[in-house]
Amino acid sequence: MFVRKILASLPCLMTLVSTLILAQENRVALVGGLLIDGSGEEPLRNSIVLINNDRIEAVGTIGRLAIPENYQLVSTEGMTVLPGLWDPHVHLLYNGHPDFGHWFNNYSDQFADITIPASARQFLMAGVTSVRDLAVNTDDIATVRSRIESGEIPGPTIYAAGSALVPTDAPQSRPHILPVRDVQTAIEETNKLIAAGMDIIKILGATPASQETVNAIVETAHAAGVRVTAHGREDEEIRIALRAGVDEIQHIGVSTPTYPADLLDMVEDRVANGVPLYWNPTIGMILNTDELAADPEWLDDPKNFVGLPPEMEMNIRQAIASAEFAVQPPAASDTIKRKLQSLSERGVIFTFGSDEGTFGHPASEATWRELETWVFELGMDPLLALKWATADSAAYMGVLDEVGTISPGKLADVIAVKGSPLRHFSTLREPAMVFKNGQRVK
Repeated sequence: MFVRKILASLPCLMTLVSTLILAQENRVALVGGLLIDGSGEEPLRNSIVLINNDRIEAVGTIGRLAIPENYQLVSTEGMTVLPGLWDPHVHLLYNGHPDFGHWFNNYSDQFADITIPASARQFLMAGVTSVRDLAVNTDDIATVRSRIESGEIPGPTIYAAGSALVPTDAPQSRPHILPVRDVQTAIEETNKLIAAGMDIIKILGATPASQETVNAIVETAHAAGVRVTAHGREDEEIRIALRAGVDEIQHIGVSTPTYPADLLDMVEDRVANGVPLYWNPTIGMILNTDELAADPEWLDDPKNFVGLPPEMEMNIRQAIASAEFAVQPPAASDTIKRKLQSLSERGVIFTFGSDEGTFGHPASEATWRELETWVFELGMDPLLALKWATADSAAYMGVLDEVGTISPGKLADVIAVKGSPLRHFSTLREPAMVFKNGQRVK
């Protein structure tokens, strides 16, 4: 009798299971908005984007692409639909505190549990669905990345360098820095970072005396198929990095008005020999200093503190209230333009990044402000700026086949903003919708 009852109930059980499976499926149709797909092609009006679970199933327009009955319709009328933004130069462990020493002394033990997750969440809510962290304690970032990937906490896809390698004999007390005193230590620490799953190696604070150590870092990483990036605010740092064969250099310094001829010759020879040189300028913070100093009120926006406990938020707010912005040279803008032009003429490929985390550059604001600076201060075409922060960034990281554009088959990292960033770039500031891997998170 008991067996017959179970058998009799099987059809009902199967119906229940099927219903639960369908309920878990995520099929969404974004309908009506202007589509900027990240490729640099002209926008598509009256667009339809079909999201099937974690992937983009189809892209078309109203009247030409049929929407299946089992898709949830989400209107994007009056909006622009774009790929999720990338920010390939961030520091998730900071939350905008102007005093790094104070920050490390008081909160280092809370980076993995509080500050990094808070920055990650703020990035995602700002429409940034992929980031690359370029100096953070290796164990901390590995832990947070794993929690995000498992769905335990919200955040963007994280690519990371782990702890920055500093070729020096000086002791380092900060957890995001690893001293490498000699060639053997450099090889060992580089291999540890690679074994920990780090995506790129970061070199910080190179000096002429450390050239052999820097060479060893680059050779070890390249032997494992891992790229190396180096800090490059000063000319000598750049020379050392170029001699060692790093793949990418970070920052444009403004302490000198031009790059020396010998440095530019090194760049030109490198590119002429068929070895690409990438450069991540991160110029927004420098060029925004005057604006921030004149009107720092936006730093008090509550969204800059989401995910932080009240006492930490108060600490940051009090520090901001008494902080002063560093004075930039009067000709900083001209210097940056001149240096960018000289590098561009020699074939350098520029990568995008905001240097998020530093004072005045919180996660909720840094990415769109950096892009806006390139558009309004440096005259970059808005459509190309968006391509730079989506498809180009994904291509540099080697994942353009998976993300970076809104194309059938790719992961559905998609955002929608009210209005058009091609006319009003600040529309990027507050995304109305954010989808990460097909799941709507905002």
